[in-house]
Amino acid sequence: DPDSSLDNPSFLILKQTKYALSSQESLAVVGGIIEPGEEAVEAAKREVDEELHVTCNSWTPLGTYRTDVNRGMGWVHPFLARDCNYSKQVKSSAEQNADVREPDVGEPDTEEQNIQSMTLSDVKASVM
Repeated sequence: DPDSSLDNPSFLILKQTKYALSSQESLAVVGGIIEPGEEAVEAAKREVDEELHVTCNSWTPLGTYRTDVNRGMGWVHPFLARDCNYSKQVKSSAEQNADVREPDVGEPDTEEQNIQSMTLSDVKASVM
């Protein structure tokens, strides 16, 4: 979160609905696909800018982890991003919802996502 400080850390989290959760809301961190020829850190930077409208100057890798190990489906490359700034005007929830329309076949998901800032204690409470 660009408004975060060392004394009071906060994080930008996506509050979203997912089809498989019967319209229940869930919290998620930014995620996406690494495009062909793209490095994990470059994909992370692109996804953070696309989803949160934030650019960050410091990226610390937090490891590489296998997802869905029974099927060997993919890898997670988490990063800690710091020294961040908003890259453009963030739309309000109402403006974001006004942009939702029926998708054409092959278009990206239209599940609702709203950006919210959460303190470290809020994040801990949401996962406990």
